[in-house]
Amino acid sequence: APAVISRALPGGVGYIRMAAFDAAAADSIRKQVTALRGAGAQAVVIDVRNNAEGDLANGLAAARVFVESGTLAIREMKGGKREPVEAAAMTAPGGKDTKTLAATAVVVLVDNGTAGAAELFASALAENHKGELIGEHTQGRAAAQKLVRLPDGSGLWLSSTRYLTAAAKPIHEQGLAPQVEVEEPVVEFGETPSGDDPILAKALERLKKAA
Repeated sequence: APAVISRALPGGVGYIRMAAFDAAAADSIRKQVTALRGAGAQAVVIDVRNNAEGDLANGLAAARVFVESGTLAIREMKGGKREPVEAAAMTAPGGKDTKTLAATAVVVLVDNGTAGAAELFASALAENHKGELIGEHTQGRAAAQKLVRLPDGSGLWLSSTRYLTAAAKPIHEQGLAPQVEVEEPVVEFGETPSGDDPILAKALERLKKAA
């Protein structure tokens, strides 16, 4: 399945599903949003629920599509040294600077399965007031880690770099709290989901009120 798919929803809203943040994520999302806007979409819903795949840098690159300037996140290195990641410093694949789609109204759907690059993407949009987070509290896994083998044969994951929000709030092991909290329905093992999507429904409701 492709990492990024999109479709038009009623009321001039585009829907983009980000299943993973691969190396082409920023370019893919830019093309999808541009196409949706060309088809008349005035707002876009970006769904990063259950998205825990992709390098952290890919989430930051995708965020730059919507954030023209400002801090996307803060890297915290071993020893406590902090380094801001600025939107202006991000470039598209190939090193070529590209125009953002900062004027697009965006909401981002998140849940307990949203982790890693998806959390950095969501946080960057929310902190820069480019996208409202709707759904559940995210997983809290935003660090560069490596596995160290121990003499007894076991392993230990060590974090060399942790990421904070632009407001210097920890993401790793803390997660992101959505501005609008909506729980996904709990489905018992063996049962079939009803087909209702309360998180998406709330996003559409919020966009309709803002229009």
